[in-house]
Parts: sequence; structure tokens; C-alpha cells
Amino acid sequence: MKGLLARYGELLRLPGARDAVVFAACARLAVTMIPVALLLTVVEAGRSFGVAGGAAGAYAVGSACGQPVSGRIMDRARASVVLRVLGTAVFVALLGTAGAARHAPVAALFGCALLAGALAPPVGASVRALWPRLTDDETLRQRAYSFEATLTEFLYIAGPSLITLLAATIGAFEALLVAAVVMASGTWGYARARVVRDLRPAQAVSAPAARRGRRPVAALTVLTAIGLTAALSSALAVAVAALLDDIGSTTALAGVLLASQSAGSVVGGLVYGSRHRSGTTYARYVRLLVVLTLGLALLPLAALAHGTVAVVVLAALLIGSGTPIAPAGAEEFQLIGDMTEDGRMTQAFAGVGSFIQAGSAAGSAAAGVVAQHLGASPALLMPAACTALALVLVCAARRPIAAATTPLGPLERNPA
Repeated sequence: MKGLLARYGELLRLPGARDAVVFAACARLAVTMIPVALLLTVVEAGRSFGVAGGAAGAYAVGSACGQPVSGRIMDRARASVVLRVLGTAVFVALLGTAGAARHAPVAALFGCALLAGALAPPVGASVRALWPRLTDDETLRQRAYSFEATLTEFLYIAGPSLITLLAATIGAFEALLVAAVVMASGTWGYARARVVRDLRPAQAVSAPAARRGRRPVAALTVLTAIGLTAALSSALAVAVAALLDDIGSTTALAGVLLASQSAGSVVGGLVYGSRHRSGTTYARYVRLLVVLTLGLALLPLAALAHGTVAVVVLAALLIGSGTPIAPAGAEEFQLIGDMTEDGRMTQAFAGVGSFIQAGSAAGSAAAGVVAQHLGASPALLMPAACTALALVLVCAARRPIAAATTPLGPLERNPA
């Protein structure tokens, strides 16, 4: 364990990395807290769950649309300045949204939530774009993307749990204000980190025409695969709740069961990132999708059991199927980084977030329909179906992805 942590310590010992990573983690923790805090605040104000869900949805739509735009601006301007502006603006917008939850008409509440989401700083995208500038060592870059994928899994466990605890202790409205402060302060702290202040717009390297022609196909395929792997998590949340309801168990256990899969993912990501990886990023990603699909395909076995036994079997299957999730996420980040020019990195990684949100929304909607009309067991097959489709798409686009992720040679970088 000590050796594993020491390997990740190498990342934090890179010049300027520690301050940037710590403050960014605070801002990213708030990203996982705010949707839950907003939902609870609207309900606490006496409005219906439909209105609360609509407000949370408006925030998600604003974020999915706004972050790629913010990322594009950050790639073309001083990132630290853009982040400070967004950190202040999103704080004000969240204060307005919190007030609107109590006093404003529903349309105004939705508008405030939409604006707050659009102004959310793309700190996660910025950090992922930062790692290639901090090191040229390929092993460290691979480890950094594993760290990113693992940290994301951990934050999605910690954030909702923390905000729920805060809401129960001090109230949902106050918890939303705390989340807004954490986001703003984390963003400002990240923007003031030396490596972020020193960032200057990078000059995009123009690739040969043949590669430029294949890059859109490769990027769209990988982004769609990322959306599908995000859909598995939201589809699974619905399927697990449906199974618990079918066997007469409390659906409150769904959160614990899903957290067990995330815990398996965190462990898998930590171990995966600490080891040297051979082969191409594409080949590793395909292998991980195969393993992930096979692991998820076993989940319906839990529906064959009853009562407590079904819950225990499902927990074991979820932990096992979770171990490849963060490693697959690491390779997804690596693929996006490999196929993106330096001058478009933040925008590209912000686009990843948009596809994740779109995939999550589609996954939960599709699983809900399947669970309602066909039952829990077919719904438990939905996650495997999502990753299987991602695998088919990635394999079909093998040549464009290989061409788009092959490093430029000296003559290609400097054709003159």
C-alpha cells in the first residue's frame, strides 16, 4: 500500500502540481454536491419533487452546454483570469438560485439554475488538460489520468454523502450555500496556483490533412463511448432500486450498493494506475471494455436469489464489476488527450463532461422504461448493453482512432 501511494506521490511532487490538485479537488467536490443540494433545497422550500427535479435538470443542461464554451475561452485566453471570473459569477448565480428556490416563480427558478450551471467553471477539464504540460513522461501521464478517473469516482461517493449529511444537520438551504462557497473558493485557489497562473494560450499544431479528416470520426466515437459508459452508472441506479423493490427490500439500500461499486472502481483505479502498462491506449481500452461488459453481464444473476441473499450477491457482483470502471475512464482520458491538439485541450475535456451528462440522463430514462415494462432483471442487463455498444463502436472505428492518436513525427510538427 505504501509503495502504491508513493507512486501517486510522484505526481504531486511535480513542480506546482500539489496546490493545483488540492484546490481543484475542492472545486470538483462541490460539482458533485450542488445537484443534490439544489434538489433538497427546492423540496425543503415546499415545492414538489417534479419542480426540484426540473431545477436540478436545468442546472445539468446549463453545465453541459456552458462548460465546452468556457473551456474554449480558457484555451484562447488566460485560464487563471477566466477561472476567477467564473468562480465569482457562479457563486452569485448559486446564491440567486438558492433565493429563487424559496421565493421566485418556477420559471425564474429554472432560469437561475440554468444560468448557474452554464457558469460552472470547468476545473476538472482544466486539470486534465494541465497534466501533459506538467510532464512529458508517458508513464507519469498514464498515472495522472488514472488518478483523475479514480478521484472522480471518489468524489462522486463523497460529495452526495457529505451534502446529505450537511442538509440533515444545518438545513438544505444552508448546505447549498456551503457548496457554493466550496466551489468558488476551490476555483479561486486553483486559479491562483502558480502553474495555472503561468498558463498561456498554446499554439495548436496543425496535423496533416489525412489525420484531420479522421479526427472528427475518432473523437465522436470515443465521446459516444464515454457517454455510454456514463449511461451504465445511471441505468444501474434505476435497475438496483427496481430489484430491491421486487424482492421486498428497502430501496434506501440502493445508495449503499452503488457506493460499493464505486469503491471497487476506486481500488481498481489506484492499482491500475500504479502499474506500468504496455501496448497502445486503444488496445488497453478495448480490453477493459470487454472485461467491464462481461462483469456487468453477470448482474442479473442477483435476481435469481431472494431477500438478503440477493442483496449480498448483488453487492459482490457490483464490487467485482466496478474494478474496471476507473481504469477504463483513465484510458478514455488518455485517448482524448492523445487525439487533441495542445491549444484545444480544455475544450475537449469539457466536452467529455457534456457527453457524460447526456449519457447519464439517457441511461436513467432508458432503464426506467425497461424496469417499468419488463422488470428488474432485464433492467440489470442495461449497463452491460451500454458497454457492449461502446465496444462495438470503438472496434468499428479502430483505424480512425489509431490514426488520430498516433503521435506527430518531427516532419509533421515542423513541415517547413
